[in-house]
Amino acid sequence: MQTVVKGMVQVAGTTFRIVRISRAHYEVVRILDDTRMGSFWTEPGIAVSQGPNGDLLREVGRCAVQGGKTTWVGRLDLTG
Repeated sequence: MQTVVKGMVQVAGTTFRIVRISRAHYEVVRILDDTRMGSFWTEPGIAVSQGPNGDLLREVGRCAVQGGKTTWVGRLDLTG
């Protein structure tokens, strides 16, 4: 499957690119320096890759879903 840029979101004053890697799996790239921050999944809820950026990735994932940057809009419980 080919990767697709789904859009950008801004969290804590920083802009991130959301790239769809596969079904329900998205990569997060910081625009400022084109650095890969990690990834998140949207099934069955938001889950993030392991590492020091967990809280940031969770917030980016939440913003991406709320902003319609993912395929599974409206299917997630964003409170968790």
